[in-house]
Amino acid sequence: MKLVNTVRLTGALLAGVVLSLFAGTASAAPVGTPSGTTISNLATVAYSVNGVSQASIGSSAAGNTSGAGTATTFVVDTKLSLTVTTVDSSEVLVAAGQTGAVLVYQVTNNGNSTQGVNFSTVQEPSVTTADPFNAAIKDDFDPTSPTVWVSSSNVNTYNSVTDTSHSLFSLASGSSNYVFIVSTIPGAQVNGDAAVEALVATVAATGGSYSAGAGASITTDQSGSAWTSGTAQQIFYDTAGLSGDGDAANDGKASSRDVYLVKTAALTITKGTPVVLSDPTGDAIKHAIPGAVMQYTVTIANAATAKLNASSITLTDALPANTSWGTSGAGTMTVATPGVNSGNPLSCPDSGITTGTVTGGAPYTADSCDFNHTTANTITVSGITLKPGDTTTIVYTVTIN
Repeated sequence: MKLVNTVRLTGALLAGVVLSLFAGTASAAPVGTPSGTTISNLATVAYSVNGVSQASIGSSAAGNTSGAGTATTFVVDTKLSLTVTTVDSSEVLVAAGQTGAVLVYQVTNNGNSTQGVNFSTVQEPSVTTADPFNAAIKDDFDPTSPTVWVSSSNVNTYNSVTDTSHSLFSLASGSSNYVFIVSTIPGAQVNGDAAVEALVATVAATGGSYSAGAGASITTDQSGSAWTSGTAQQIFYDTAGLSGDGDAANDGKASSRDVYLVKTAALTITKGTPVVLSDPTGDAIKHAIPGAVMQYTVTIANAATAKLNASSITLTDALPANTSWGTSGAGTMTVATPGVNSGNPLSCPDSGITTGTVTGGAPYTADSCDFNHTTANTITVSGITLKPGDTTTIVYTVTIN
């Protein structure tokens, strides 16, 4: 691995002209003397004979006896060296069944010439590979169809519309750019499952454009060939990368690992024993006899220890057998949801679907409630979002037939 490339997608050296690759990026300083640069110098000897100064003699590669001589020259070789770093500072939390799950990396060209970069992914072997952020967590599943995408604007946020190339067509010396692995998380994964993913970058010939991508990967290291002074030879110069990911020292590759960690909301739904609000006897101690009004309370809670929000929550609760809605056919139902109606319960009359107003900002959404409108003889509350630690409470009454 004698390759060093930095990726900040800025300018690319095309036909000897530095061109801007993407809008809004700035050129980085090259790393060392550019490949192909001719270095020359000339030695001069001054001397006297019998005290008389003679004409100076300039040097030459073959040996010069008189005159100005000829400069000795050689061409700077191509130092090829890439590094890949993981941009995410901790595991990327994902949900089972999630599509478009993104891992973020940055590729850097530490070499002395503009290069293309090709990419591949390695799905680490289960159980044996540790989470790079937490060695106690081991890889135990593979995401579906991990695909590499290169940022078209050198930003660390993936854009599915504009980021359409799988390789870097031109990366200037001393520059870097962002690269993403985008995957689907299988729906069968459970809380705590981890997938360790490696991004492997390989130095390549430059391509013609972003959409066309890089040229062929460079696989020949000329460090073992005899040095030729007039030719820019390709020399791999990179350190050993990840064990088991095909990234040895001086192989033109660089690699880094990131992790998908499955974390979910932790919902608890509780429907406690109803309270007897009144009965026909008028006694101080009320009982659940025909004609008694019963109050149900249903709570939906996302545990404070949950890692993710629960969204698009919908509760359906069919009216119990042998009961009638509300009191004398008039229902009483309220819904108290964080982030809606400033925390005041939403009153849900029988006239139709009632919708609340978001007051808590993102990620909260407007919820709605009704009885017998969305589904016959059924309470429906929908559109609820609960952050970790949030609870929604639904209260309604029925009368025993």
